[in-house]
Amino acid sequence: MAYIILSGIPPFNGGTDNEIMSSIKGGKFNFNHSVWKGISQPCKDFITTLLTYDPKKRPTATQAMNHAWIKDHSVIQVADSVANHALDNLIHFHSHTTIKAATLTFIGSQLITKEEREEMARVFKNIDLNGDGKLSKDEIKDGYQIHYGRLISDKEVDQMFDAVDTDQSGYIDYTEFVVASMNEKALLTNERLAGAFKMYDKDNSGSISPSEIKNVLTSHDTKLPQAILDKILKQVDANGDG
Repeated sequence: MAYIILSGIPPFNGGTDNEIMSSIKGGKFNFNHSVWKGISQPCKDFITTLLTYDPKKRPTATQAMNHAWIKDHSVIQVADSVANHALDNLIHFHSHTTIKAATLTFIGSQLITKEEREEMARVFKNIDLNGDGKLSKDEIKDGYQIHYGRLISDKEVDQMFDAVDTDQSGYIDYTEFVVASMNEKALLTNERLAGAFKMYDKDNSGSISPSEIKNVLTSHDTKLPQAILDKILKQVDANGDG
């Protein structure tokens, strides 16, 4: 599709701009030009439906999105074993109300490998049925039904969201999903822990001060609720001197 647009060859025929405009006004088009030879018939059928001359008979955006060609190209293939592993970790994830929560968030968003990120992205997109970049409780339940073949209860979903939805948005975003669905041992390697330590140790002193922790925890990327931030800071600043 992108190639067709960039090539400047529309399905409306004409030797000049005026002739092309005349074809457009008359709703006359075909796919006879050589540039269309490599385009599949389902794709041409999709374009044809979009170019329906009578606007009353033209498909709506929703109907267009449900066309077979769109659906065939929007399916993300995910191995059941990979999805099951991620979903199993997700439902057994326990929330961390300590500095560990911020560390896991940093590692999950910044330090995982390209392969791990792509694998988790495929699982996430497979569950994110409406493609809005966040997982609702209904999408989580559908994901378990599809990959596990069983329904999880509302209680299980609520418990999961209490643990995973750290910013309390009512949804599980991609970073929250990665942190909860990846195996914790895989996340907390020595190399990644060293990288996380450097994130806190801004002055490279080899130790982390409460002020350095506060700077990291109050940054935009941590996405932790204020109540958790206050609890962490209170924990690391035992004598209360800030």
